[in-house]
Amino acid sequence: MRLSTQADYAVRTVYELACRRPGAVVQTREIAGAQGLPERYLAKVVQSLARAGLLRTVRGNHGGVSLARPAAQITVREVFEAADGPLELHRCRQRPEPCGESPCGTHDFWEKVERVLADELESTSFEALAHGGAKAGGGAARTPTRR
Repeated sequence: MRLSTQADYAVRTVYELACRRPGAVVQTREIAGAQGLPERYLAKVVQSLARAGLLRTVRGNHGGVSLARPAAQITVREVFEAADGPLELHRCRQRPEPCGESPCGTHDFWEKVERVLADELESTSFEALAHGGAKAGGGAARTPTRR
């Protein structure tokens, strides 16, 4: 199991914006530099996030992107799904036809794992991540930048 590059970049983009002052408009070049992301690929990620209503884009010399809602109201799950689509770990949910009357022996296990992951992603806001909340995950939390 692996997080897609697009989902990884999407989470890191929203995280970077959540570390800034509320309402800050940041150029994608600056986000790319701060997070070590390729700027050209980031444009595609920003488009996905804007289409999902998670980012606002501002054109012009002082343009860039900003969060469309407060960081406390944006969950990691929303960003993940904006980049990769619905969270579906097991084959049964990925197929267009139903499992049938007798699902495989691992069906319940994968459904449980998917539910635990979905709950964790849904309960973690970018405010918690940006401010080193308990749900921020492994590693040292980045000190929020106030620009």
